[in-house]
Amino acid sequence: MASDVEVFSRWVAGLNGAATVLLTVGFLRIRRGDRVGHGKAMAAAFVTSALFLAVYLGSKVNLWLSHGRTNVSYSPAEGSVWADLSWLYYLILIPHVLLAIAVTPFVLRAVWLARNQRFEEHKRLTRWVFPVWYYVSVTGILVWVFMEFSGSLAKVAA
Repeated sequence: MASDVEVFSRWVAGLNGAATVLLTVGFLRIRRGDRVGHGKAMAAAFVTSALFLAVYLGSKVNLWLSHGRTNVSYSPAEGSVWADLSWLYYLILIPHVLLAIAVTPFVLRAVWLARNQRFEEHKRLTRWVFPVWYYVSVTGILVWVFMEFSGSLAKVAA
């Protein structure tokens, strides 16, 4: 049976995966000139990302209250392929965290611009915000893959 840490982590990854799919759909819709479809997909991606953030923060509160920890360490078994890939994990994790923090206010601004029909400003901003948001979404899933399959999540409750 999965621990509370693993369950929270899987929900976080699932929401991140759903956001990635919705971001992809939104991108494809606007490339085809479908503003309405784009708006719906991006609104769903935004809501999904907000749910992700709520569950992620809830997982942090749970980690603190249930396990007395603020974070889960990457701790694969020595000699495993996951241990050999520790460098890759940190190469993905560090920019993921920094960019997730940095992009959030710009995503909010992009949504605000679109809601206020300021499409030219929205377009200029999202030319660089979208790829960063997408990168953060995809790398969030990769971080979970490393944590889940290295056994790092399971070790917390053990």
